[in-house]
Amino acid sequence: MAQDTYLIVEQQQKPSEALPELIKELVHKHQLDGYQSRQRLVGRGLSLLTRGEKAALEKISPRLREAGYRHWIVTPRTPGFMPQRLRALKSDSEKILFGCQKQTFSYPRGGKILAVFADLSGNLAAQSVKQLISSNAYHGRDNLQHISEDKIIRSILQGMPVLDLYLIDEEQDVSAAVRLLPGKFDPKGLGDRATLSARQNLLKVLELAREYAGEFHLYTDFGLVAFPGCTLRKENSDDPETIRSNLISLARYGWLMADLITAETLAPDEEEEDDDLTRATAAALLLQNPALAASGQAEEILPLAREISREIEAEEAPRTEQPAAATPGLPPPPEGHTSVPWNRPGFWIGGGGFGAVIAIVFIFGDQDWFRYAAYHAFASGGAPLAAAVLMLWYGFYFFGLRRQIENTPTSKVRSVAMGMVEVKGTARRQYALLSPMTQTPCVFYRLTKYRRDQNKHQWRVRSVNSSANVPFYLEDETGRVEVDPSSGSVTPRTKQEGAPGEELSIFSMSDDRDEKWVEEVIVEGTLLYVLGFAAVKRGNEPSLHERKIEALRELKHDRQQLMAFDSDGDGKISDDEWDSARAAVEDQVLRESLAARQKRKKQEEHVVISKKKGRPLIISETHSEERLTARYLFYSVTLLIASTAAVGGSIYLLLNYLKG
Repeated sequence: MAQDTYLIVEQQQKPSEALPELIKELVHKHQLDGYQSRQRLVGRGLSLLTRGEKAALEKISPRLREAGYRHWIVTPRTPGFMPQRLRALKSDSEKILFGCQKQTFSYPRGGKILAVFADLSGNLAAQSVKQLISSNAYHGRDNLQHISEDKIIRSILQGMPVLDLYLIDEEQDVSAAVRLLPGKFDPKGLGDRATLSARQNLLKVLELAREYAGEFHLYTDFGLVAFPGCTLRKENSDDPETIRSNLISLARYGWLMADLITAETLAPDEEEEDDDLTRATAAALLLQNPALAASGQAEEILPLAREISREIEAEEAPRTEQPAAATPGLPPPPEGHTSVPWNRPGFWIGGGGFGAVIAIVFIFGDQDWFRYAAYHAFASGGAPLAAAVLMLWYGFYFFGLRRQIENTPTSKVRSVAMGMVEVKGTARRQYALLSPMTQTPCVFYRLTKYRRDQNKHQWRVRSVNSSANVPFYLEDETGRVEVDPSSGSVTPRTKQEGAPGEELSIFSMSDDRDEKWVEEVIVEGTLLYVLGFAAVKRGNEPSLHERKIEALRELKHDRQQLMAFDSDGDGKISDDEWDSARAAVEDQVLRESLAARQKRKKQEEHVVISKKKGRPLIISETHSEERLTARYLFYSVTLLIASTAAVGGSIYLLLNYLKG
């Protein structure tokens, strides 16, 4: 069976504009998974995009180059030997001698050295995950801050560090490999570089190897990337069997990186063009060597010019390095999270009616006439009939919702039309929204706080807060659209419960608690079903008429510009000249408005799905539309049956009441 070939890419920390189209093509044309492809294309370091036959991978390569990704197509070799443990070392002006248990290896000055610096404890991987979780929570997935190279080195030194040094010969084969473990070699050969710290001595050997190498490559991503056969086992990291397994995986990783640096680098298209510095360097070389220019061999100096330009950039980089700018992350959510629809008249009407009923019961509950009225309301069947009417109304309401869902076709985000729409996609945050109790990155949360009644038999709602006023994005393979959950029916499926002072209840809460909270969230990345009204956003920009007035006002205050319309040169603006000026200004404002409208906006910038008066807004965390319609059918049938039973009961009570 032929060995698989790997397509390894250098990830981009910030997604490019070409990424969505690239992923779409990888899915439809090359049958790759879209979610995994995005995970492997965005990040820090190297990643295995896919594996398979070399011919199939070569078909993907041109598209990656167009999208700006450096990548390699590598058929990995079977490791020829394991790195030997270093016992001692010494160096002179020509070479470094690494003395191992069985033999001594000579690494000549100017050779190609591959260094793999790794942590076998798993601490580096854990810190990287924490960094990504924290960055995702506050900056969003498109602005992730990955762990820095300096922090990686420090984390490796604090764990179980191992340094492997591979020598690559002129035939691009691995000719030698040594392994350095802290405290397992004599550091005297480092001379003045040696320190009292066994771990710091690893860095000193690394510095020495970098100094002697003509071409030096350092990789520190072992345990952070998932290459076949290069997995870091984190359980029982001190167990000898686990250590042995991890050292074997580290050797496979080292040989794979050796294959990588000896393979052809498939650079993005723009990297193949000579940049300004390279061209300037080449021109300078030609000016200093007229004979070379006259001989027609100018093309031969381009590789040298590129090398010189890289050295110049490397030297200038520390001098021009600026303080790191704040990472552009998600904006903070708007204030005023609440689930109470204060702006809806129905809330005040219903709340007022309910409050009036409670007040009447509280004030007149002990009076004979109130008891008499309540008795006859139930005995005559009036109260059951009112309940039947209410249940009948809600039964038909849920039945209508079910019909609305079934009759509304599912749209892709890019083709959303104005009016009632049904969209399915992945929830993405528009703001840096975190749930208040569990600090979960989410697009929606609802926090309900309960308190036991005096008899400690029932929990009563004390307060309800939600992020109903915080819009979010719904994303599919065609684009994204904004969703405003205000006044809508939102159904999360993720629920956590706890007590005051607890972030969440890992174990069941004790029964003697008098207060508790229940947090429902829609986690970012969840698949959502949305049924709502799509409309054009109301912009905050001034109207065309307001812009015309403002432009005329500015013209009046700019005498130099105003005098451009003084056709007779008398230094005054007549009525006819003012009419000409006003017409010119109005024409300019109109042209600017039309030009702005012609610029294509992104879907999320001008379309929002929200609730319209008299129309439903349903946001459900469900993968199946059928499950949602079945739920509403169950509600409607149950309410209609209960309504029928209530009508029958009211008729029975009325007949008995009339007989009495």
